[in-house]
Amino acid sequence: MELVLLTKNFEPVPKQNEDYINKPSGFLTSHYKTIVMQNYSNQKPTSIFGIKQCIKSRSYLINNLAETTLKLSLFLITIVLIFN
Repeated sequence: MELVLLTKNFEPVPKQNEDYINKPSGFLTSHYKTIVMQNYSNQKPTSIFGIKQCIKSRSYLINNLAETTLKLSLFLITIVLIFN
């Protein structure tokens, strides 16, 4: 068996125009986003939506706290087992 190496000058690949590159424009425009964020931050806690959001944030906080505690305790147990 013999190995044959050929070198050939190929034409360079042409660069794509920027028209072909699709950039995500986003679902919401920036003006609409600012209005939504202002309304969300200025919500009244006495409204039904405000009460619901308060309950959700508290439940997420409790879940995150429990998850973090479990992960930290497992990490500490493995460290103790490794070095004993």
